[in-house]
Amino acid sequence: MTKKSVKMALLFCGTLWLSSAACSPPSDSGLSPAQQRARWHSSQGVVYMDQHNYTRGRTEFEQALGLDPDYATAHANLGIAFYSLGKYDSARAELVACLGLDPEHLHANYTLGLIDHAQGGNYEHAFAAFTKVAQADADDPLVQYYLGRTLSKLNRADEALAAYGRAIAMDPNNLSAHYARAHELRQLRRDEDWRDALAVFDRLSQAGFEGVSTTYQGQGKYAEALAEGSYSERPDDRAGPVLFDAPILIAGAASVHASLDGDADGTPDLLGIDHDGTIQLYRSASDRWQPSTDWHLPTTPGLQALLVGDVDDDGDIDLMASASTTQLLRQHDGRFTPEILAIEGVVRAFGDVDHDGDIDVVSLSDRMHLSAGDGTGDFVDITESALNTGLESPTSAIFTDSDNDRDVDILAGGRRIALYANNRDGTLTDVAGLRQLTANQTPNQTRDLVVADIQADGYLDIVQVTATGLYVLTNEAGSTFTQSAQIATGAIQTARAADLDNDGDLDLVLAGPDGVQLALAVDGGLVLQTEPISSDGASRVLVEDLDADGRVDLVANGSVHLNRTQDAGHWVRIQLAGLNSVPDGYGAKVEVRTRTSQQKREVRGGSGDSSTLHIGLGAADSVEFVRILWPSGVRQTELATGGGQTLAFEELNRKGTSCPILYAWDGEKYRFVSDFLGGAIIGYLTDPGQYYTPDTDEFLKIGHLAPKHGRYEFQVANQLEEILYLDAARLVAVDHPAGTSLYPNERLLSAPPYPEAQPLALTDLRPAHRVRDDVGRDVTESLATIDDVWYADFGHRPIHGYAEEYQLVLELGDLTGWERPVLVAHGWVDYAHSTSNWAAAQRQLSLSPPRLEIADPAGHWRLVTADMGTPAGLPKDMVYDLSDAIGDEAGDVRLRITTSMAIYWDQFMVGQAIGSTRTQEERFTGSDLHWRGYPEHTPIHGTFAFRYDYDRLQTEAPWGTHAGAFTRFGNVDELVDRVDDRFVIMFHGDELTLSVDADRFGPIPQGWERTFLFWADGFGKDMDFHSAHSLTVEPLPFHGMTRYPYGREETYPSTPEHVSYRLDYNTRRVSGYYE
Repeated sequence: MTKKSVKMALLFCGTLWLSSAACSPPSDSGLSPAQQRARWHSSQGVVYMDQHNYTRGRTEFEQALGLDPDYATAHANLGIAFYSLGKYDSARAELVACLGLDPEHLHANYTLGLIDHAQGGNYEHAFAAFTKVAQADADDPLVQYYLGRTLSKLNRADEALAAYGRAIAMDPNNLSAHYARAHELRQLRRDEDWRDALAVFDRLSQAGFEGVSTTYQGQGKYAEALAEGSYSERPDDRAGPVLFDAPILIAGAASVHASLDGDADGTPDLLGIDHDGTIQLYRSASDRWQPSTDWHLPTTPGLQALLVGDVDDDGDIDLMASASTTQLLRQHDGRFTPEILAIEGVVRAFGDVDHDGDIDVVSLSDRMHLSAGDGTGDFVDITESALNTGLESPTSAIFTDSDNDRDVDILAGGRRIALYANNRDGTLTDVAGLRQLTANQTPNQTRDLVVADIQADGYLDIVQVTATGLYVLTNEAGSTFTQSAQIATGAIQTARAADLDNDGDLDLVLAGPDGVQLALAVDGGLVLQTEPISSDGASRVLVEDLDADGRVDLVANGSVHLNRTQDAGHWVRIQLAGLNSVPDGYGAKVEVRTRTSQQKREVRGGSGDSSTLHIGLGAADSVEFVRILWPSGVRQTELATGGGQTLAFEELNRKGTSCPILYAWDGEKYRFVSDFLGGAIIGYLTDPGQYYTPDTDEFLKIGHLAPKHGRYEFQVANQLEEILYLDAARLVAVDHPAGTSLYPNERLLSAPPYPEAQPLALTDLRPAHRVRDDVGRDVTESLATIDDVWYADFGHRPIHGYAEEYQLVLELGDLTGWERPVLVAHGWVDYAHSTSNWAAAQRQLSLSPPRLEIADPAGHWRLVTADMGTPAGLPKDMVYDLSDAIGDEAGDVRLRITTSMAIYWDQFMVGQAIGSTRTQEERFTGSDLHWRGYPEHTPIHGTFAFRYDYDRLQTEAPWGTHAGAFTRFGNVDELVDRVDDRFVIMFHGDELTLSVDADRFGPIPQGWERTFLFWADGFGKDMDFHSAHSLTVEPLPFHGMTRYPYGREETYPSTPEHVSYRLDYNTRRVSGYYE
């Protein structure tokens, strides 16, 4: 029985416990505490391996072996981690050690076979290893595939074909097996059979089926680390009882709807309604709860629901109240102004379904409604466009990420359960049937739903409350749900999940007409506590630590029940403040790890939810780390801290995407040059339904360059949360007259046509005579030299990358007689993301690129271009040819630049272009793709203008991973040789070494000097929520596409050359990780 099925059996035991039957949980009998701890570390290592964080996985496996040196599976797992890191010798040593302890260990045998096969020369050993695994598991298609590959190397062609046949019979869509079979048939000169096999391969390839890869999770289950423990081992489970004091009446309260910290003093307050129908804030004093006069709230007869959150993003707590209508109660200094909203039904929950940092709301009437907020307090009903139609007769709705794919879904219940999966394009699809919720749900009407990690495995389960009891629907790794328990509880109206005894797992608080009772989590099961907390009927219940003693208390109707449980475990409370996410942190996922457990929670803004998370730690008195995944996509890890305190975390303003980084050897070190291909982004949303057209190539000025062992050498690093599709690269030498300055004709534009590729040699360069902004400030001095003193005196909108429109007026002086004047600007741009543009569209805002105007002799402004361009990404130069704008009679030239982009200008100059240059370009002949890690960066003035230090390396980064096939490591010369849509597809942390013989460049003519340019062509793709295909490598871009995302009428090339490229090079398959 697997560990998962053990948990499920225990939940069924929970049903028996309710009937006073005995049920004993299994235990790891015979294992010492150190051995149990070793298995927990090994399981944590498996989690990191699944995240493709092989270095952290290796560390966890090494810790496991430190505790239990004879733990065979830890040796196998460590060997697999070394194998994934490309350290074959270390991997072999660990795998051999495993087999010394357990000669039949399948994972160790199989991975040793892969190493022997990959290194060559020892195919007999590889064949013996694969044969041993095949004898134990004759039904694994990848074992048969690798048997065939090894038999082929041993020149046993007929046996190889038989093995490929068995692999295909088990998995008819395995591209690699079909390709290997076709290759074998061709070698045997069985031409007709070969053509038939190749036709099958082509058909499957066009249909999108995939083959084996050489990366982790791409070579079969026996090459993956093996888990022998759970996400959380529950070592501190308590069986109760959980005790509460007698109820304390809240003076004048008819009911309580929410808990919050109204005065930001760290102590929870309560928000309810008094007997006159007035919304009232209640504060505690000497264990008594009294009305507060600090807030002035309106009378709301018939109040049905009350939500709490900063709806208009002004830093104040606002309220949304539903009675006969729904009102936004907008706060200013404790006074609340009501505004009627066009929201149908009763509000149920706040969330951020489109991940734009603004609160959205779901409401319930005869059907479920979804309304999108714009961050100012205005809402638009998007039910029809987003859901097609909402669930009929709903009783409950929750914003939650049901499948750990980093986007917010909606779970709703009524006559049936609906699960609306987020499509990341403004729509959601009901996948309840696909996830088997319709098959497992009870026929009874849903009264309430609870979403929580009941199984403690990192996936959020569902508790369905019905008239006949509770149904626990277990989340099976985000793919399906299975009913794992049915618990008869009597009349229950609503439920809450909370750790009432701080033992590290979630209990349930149940409320209904018969009162409030508890279902405690014990050894993976749920046990009803015999004595109810209260026999008074309750229609709602709140859970919050009201007296700051580290134990969560209960509020039912108008009474407080203080938790007095003895010997409760340690605890920690977590409060979040969003920056680019919703200010209240709604939608954030939080993981807390201690020495004995790892727990997962979501911050929710539903009716009665607390925005402060209370985490029980059991016997652990400290936290190893807290990890937060914000709705914006930012991953934030806070390291070890003590328990027994409230931890407040503000969302980091982290840069997730940019462009690849170039380093050049300067004779002493690899020097950071800049980023490049900033305009080559694909899937970048400019407006809902509209996407950017990429500018696929760029010339980058290198600066000082020196040969290393006779070769010019560069490192291309993919360091951020993105994919690089590099198609071609060249080193370009441009010779120009001494005393001139060479600039590539580059600038980032918002749309085609893009600049022609031509270097510009400039003479007579000088800074602008005067620069003033639109409020008359003279900023000439700060923009005269490149010194990181930027113009930054523009207003910032609350949307990343958007500024209040601003202007700069440049006085260039007298340019009479200049045949070809060129404006040179240096600076950097803080890009607006796809999500920024989505949020801006909701507010009817648009991003205006730099508009360039010139003053005529009368002082009137004339448009030169609606988009003069910007520097592309990190600090660098851009140029704009002013010849056509100025004409023959220049005189004193004044230019005006107007934009709403966050552009940080550092220098403006003007010079004359001359025609004398000589260009030589050379292909790179020495390339090597490998994994290196993440050079550290230094933010200039705390901004996103980063400088990188190649020699200061980090081996981890807080990035998600695109799912799909990346280019295998090694030489990739033919992929960067020319533009042909055969890309080097680089994962973050990858590095590509490029070099060329220095002797290939001829001597510099006398009286001239040489400037080197790096030229590259390719594409890039980020993981922004609103970017197209932002979770996958596919569909691959290509230069002939009319747009990205492209439609069904267009496909990536399927020539034999491109098919072979995908099979031979893109074998490093990565499973997507978004948590």
